Amino acid sequence: MNARQSAQREACLRGLRFIHRHSQEGENFDDWDGDYLWCFYCISATSADPELRALALDLGSQCARRWMAAQDELPLLADAGEVAYYVSLLHESRLFGVDHPRLTRHVRQAIPRFTAREYLGFDPLREPPPALPGRSRYDVWLDALVSAYTGEGFGTPLGAPYADVLRWLPEMRPYRGAEEGSNPEFRDIVLAITHLIYTLNDYGRYRLSPEWLPQEYAFLRSNLKEPLVAGDAELLGEFMDSLRSFGVAESDSALSGGVEYLLSSQNQDGSWGDVRHPDPHTRYHTVWTAIDALREYTWSERAVWPEAVRRWFSGSHTNK
Repeated sequence: MNARQSAQREACLRGLRFIHRHSQEGENFDDWDGDYLWCFYCISATSADPELRALALDLGSQCARRWMAAQDELPLLADAGEVAYYVSLLHESRLFGVDHPRLTRHVRQAIPRFTAREYLGFDPLREPPPALPGRSRYDVWLDALVSAYTGEGFGTPLGAPYADVLRWLPEMRPYRGAEEGSNPEFRDIVLAITHLIYTLNDYGRYRLSPEWLPQEYAFLRSNLKEPLVAGDAELLGEFMDSLRSFGVAESDSALSGGVEYLLSSQNQDGSWGDVRHPDPHTRYHTVWTAIDALREYTWSERAVWPEAVRRWFSGSHTNK
């Protein structure tokens, strides 16, 4: 391990300890419990460094037990959002070996009460992702991809299978760039692309080929400079770990510059970004994305895709 690799490893460990401390402050865990669990699980499941992997597993297991200990009665499950919340937390807790069979049965029984539009914001069998009040169509699609992916991980789809949400990929193209700050949807476009990649690569488990997603790959390559210029560690991390899943080496000049920026900009408390930022989500999520940009992965090759997923990789498909 050379000096820079050692520095990256230590930065990741400091960052992970910050996220755990952050989860214990005030009402942060109650507000973002699912995110904390998923962060710890992904790092524990895909990190090449054994110390980072073990620390994430220990912290995630603590959080899963903490959440499960609070489930002392069955919830009403009065709306789709509440059902989706429990699907996510039960799925993540189970990945840490923490289960609640009675609550799981209760949630599974409630899933069919609600429609795809209630879970996802639209019905992917009938329409492309729409713009909704205060939300771009990219933001709607992003959430739908993650919700559908989570539902399939839980074993019961939330309104629609993942492939039916993915089928609108050609309709989301082409992607506009930052346009010197004049594109108000730029950040949503970036996050939609990175979460498309995350849900396809199982959040850092599998390599992807640039040939499968050529327009998304080209967008990430050509726009990586934007978060660097803006000093946006959160968005930079998502660019970098997505490009690495396409096989871009850390020695690549663009990624190397991102590593140097993250190593030089980590705060003393282990975080990245503005330590006075008022939004708790931004505080810990920025650290999560920076860790994912800096850490080493145990990549696997995904040789076979379900046909329903694979057929939408080509830009030649339409939904008409």
